[in-house]
Amino acid sequence: MKTNNFVKQLAIGLGLSAAMVGSASAATMITSFDYTQEFEWVEPINPAGVVKEGATAGVSDVDGFTKLSWGNPSNDFGLPSSLVINPEAGDSTTPSNNLTSGSGATGLMVSTDVNATTFALGPVVTHNNYVITDPENQSLQNTMAEDYVVLTPAGGGADQVQEVTFGVSFTETLNRPEAPGSCPAGVPFNGFGCGDIFALGSDLLELATAQLFNGTTLAFLIDSFSVDGFTYDVYVAALGLGPLSAEACAAADAGENCIGFTTAENQENSFQLEFAILATENIPEPATLGLLAASLLLMGLVRRRKVNGSLSA
Repeated sequence: MKTNNFVKQLAIGLGLSAAMVGSASAATMITSFDYTQEFEWVEPINPAGVVKEGATAGVSDVDGFTKLSWGNPSNDFGLPSSLVINPEAGDSTTPSNNLTSGSGATGLMVSTDVNATTFALGPVVTHNNYVITDPENQSLQNTMAEDYVVLTPAGGGADQVQEVTFGVSFTETLNRPEAPGSCPAGVPFNGFGCGDIFALGSDLLELATAQLFNGTTLAFLIDSFSVDGFTYDVYVAALGLGPLSAEACAAADAGENCIGFTTAENQENSFQLEFAILATENIPEPATLGLLAASLLLMGLVRRRKVNGSLSA
């Protein structure tokens, strides 16, 4: 009888563990998020002579700028070089100061398959890479870029906030149109000279965290959060963003295996950040739950026998 009771209680425990697994599996995944994104250049910005302008319109959580410019123009545009976030349509040198957002069909769709993922569009960054004089003494050297994103689950739920800061090391290469071989490997050359180099510094931007989405898009993990039994990994990508050559990393003084992009000389160079979320379900191992339940029941039986034995004595 005692053995039968033990077997019955063990079976009950295993049944409870299976029910726990079923309950965990029944959690509902968030399928999409509405998002509002603010992206600005923030201090420290070097050298001190860099001109800082603009700020994102509306409610702001980032204290920065939407345009940085530098250098004495030596180009047909009559303009300094500049970095502009979300420029006005038809004018790459003037920031719109608008937030980036998406909702509903244009929101951030959640995927469970790295080969079937839709990216949501983030801010546009334009480098007006114009020829300037005395670039070694006037050009931007480094800045920080802060990205603040509020994700609102479709159908309701608590907002998720991502706040990521990237370091940006900028190298204005010497323009030597007469010497095509003077460019570091991997840096574009045209009739105006070598392109410029951006190296992004962040503990988050590592090749070890990169994923190849849809067989074509290299994206980097920047955040993870869990809601109701699911983990949501947030990835960022941009056309041209990826590992730089060893020579370009060295020219940017960014160390080995740096990540960034290059821009062509005397051109407007634009890229758009893109974001994706890859979700995975956190399912407890059935065997682990079963062993735990059995262990607890066994401990309870041993304790009861000890108590009963002491009472009968």
